[in-house]
Amino acid sequence: MIPSLVHTLLLAALAFALLLSDHRSPRQETPSQNLFLPLQTHSAPTNATSHALISAFVPDGLAANDVDEAVAIQNVGRAWMSLAGWQLSDGEGKVVLPGISMGPGETIWCAQQAAAFVQVWAMAADCEYGKDTDPDIPNAEGSMPRLANNGDEVQLLDPAGYPADAVVYGSGDVGIEGWQGDAVQYYQSANRFSRSGQVFYRLFEPHSALPLADTDAQSDWAQGNPDPARGRRAAYPGWDLAQFSQAAHFAWPTTSPPPARLLIAPDNTFAAIQELFASARNQIVIEAYEFDHPMLVDALVDRARDGVEVRLLIEGAPVAGLTDDTRWAAQQIVEAGGDVRFMVNDVGDASDRYPYVHAKFAVVDGHTTLISTENFGLTSMPADAADGDTLGRRGYAILITDRAVAEAAFAVFAADSDPAHSDIFAWQRDHPNYGLPPTDYQPPTPSDQSGYPVRYPLPAEIGDAVEAYLFTSPESSLTPGPLLELIDQAGPGDVILSQQLYEEPFWGSADGSPALDPNPRLEAVIAAARRGATVRLLLDGYFDLDADTRSNSATIDYVNNLAATEGIDLQARLGNPTGAGIHAKLHLLRLGDDDWSVVSSINGGEVSNKLNREVALALRSAQGYDYFATVFWQDWTQPNPDLSTVIPTFPQK
Repeated sequence: MIPSLVHTLLLAALAFALLLSDHRSPRQETPSQNLFLPLQTHSAPTNATSHALISAFVPDGLAANDVDEAVAIQNVGRAWMSLAGWQLSDGEGKVVLPGISMGPGETIWCAQQAAAFVQVWAMAADCEYGKDTDPDIPNAEGSMPRLANNGDEVQLLDPAGYPADAVVYGSGDVGIEGWQGDAVQYYQSANRFSRSGQVFYRLFEPHSALPLADTDAQSDWAQGNPDPARGRRAAYPGWDLAQFSQAAHFAWPTTSPPPARLLIAPDNTFAAIQELFASARNQIVIEAYEFDHPMLVDALVDRARDGVEVRLLIEGAPVAGLTDDTRWAAQQIVEAGGDVRFMVNDVGDASDRYPYVHAKFAVVDGHTTLISTENFGLTSMPADAADGDTLGRRGYAILITDRAVAEAAFAVFAADSDPAHSDIFAWQRDHPNYGLPPTDYQPPTPSDQSGYPVRYPLPAEIGDAVEAYLFTSPESSLTPGPLLELIDQAGPGDVILSQQLYEEPFWGSADGSPALDPNPRLEAVIAAARRGATVRLLLDGYFDLDADTRSNSATIDYVNNLAATEGIDLQARLGNPTGAGIHAKLHLLRLGDDDWSVVSSINGGEVSNKLNREVALALRSAQGYDYFATVFWQDWTQPNPDLSTVIPTFPQK
């Protein structure tokens, strides 16, 4: 149906305003419908020529017999267009698409079976070209055989039969019209990049949501682009690429910065977070890899019983398996009136969107956001630090009170916890895995730890924050994303301090190398040192496995050898300043007059950056940088205690 003139003008005005806006200006993020690719993000005069491209496709679906396979078509022109007469072909069969109208920038998905597609993607297809499974979804006409999992061709033909676009994958025929060079291959360099369900997608510019320049070659596609930060990746059904590929940006006048508190683990995180939860009057939402701290559970139970809305999303399959402590925590919160859901892959036909929900954040009363490097457990947040002596892991957190930041963080939670996705499963009393702990279970009891003298008994209150970015993995942790953009600004006289649980020397397969499969985060700080910046990397030495080719020890050897050979101001070392390991994910950047602190859940491995759900906050604040840098430099020079009184569970990679 052709839209009304008023509708068209409104869409054009909105898109034009988006195009003119400076992406660094303050903006508020609000939850939106889960979409893989954008709708109505670009517009121009209606007399311009329209053009369509294949923007994504999934040949090896998650449903039985791959009946959820699908192809996405995007209007990359500057005018409205109709798909009437346009055709999809795999070289053996062909279907004629229904007359769907597409606005500038709009994407439609045509699935083999619409009923299977909606079950896997949690959104409706726009048309179907196989069996008619939904009378409300328009049907394509003709017959297109199923896309071969091992390789095939996909062509988009205009109404005159001319190939408007083509893509060849796997073992498909690279000689077809509209394609050049080698076929694009599934990305499977690490064992978590499954072929099943893998979505091939065009790399796109996040501000306009339009594809990068079309060269009819594999480098146009995420899987085939050789850049280790922008390419060499994949996507999976249900991801929110369009929504989160542009980091949420915030700016505040120097006269009215938002209140913020900086927390240090194990010194002062527990008391501050307990106080935050206890202060809630309306709502607490938490997304976490683990949540089993008994005293924080008590705080949530208390709030839920008083009528506060308490909602949690927890990883359903952590590395060591779901613990009875987590089952108990969920039971207490749900029975008090709260809501606890898990992201799962072992219930019904569920296939979890991310290998791990590894984020560690909370939003309280719609205005205060907690971004943490630490899990919500006794090892990460010991409850005994008030007596001046404890034992735990080094980590960091930021508490910031600003409604726009809170809205952006809540949008992530809302998208991830949306029950329309089959991988979201609510705690159920009688479920064997996501239910009650054993009848003889006893909850953990906080004990008096010792060995680390508390150095930072109170959080730091800062009042000079002027700018921030909230960003996520897998969408904007690399390119595009604020972290690498900030590192790339460093030059002579600048300083980069990085404290990490681990920073792998290379990504890709275990038998790779920095030359073949570079870690773009590590290579970015090395490049900054080559430009004249001072760079220091402090990596965990407690959990490190020397024999691993991607251990922290291997990273330190690689970095320090480069520094010695090239004569650059770059040093790396192992550390264990608090007795139970470094669990931090911290980057500090002094860039001229701009000081940044980047606190996140994102570790220095490929899965964490390209597959997991992770959340980060980059905060520009001189006070924040100074406080965190003080901790860093003290940890840098701190002797490493060899304590074995408590051996924490190895943290998830």
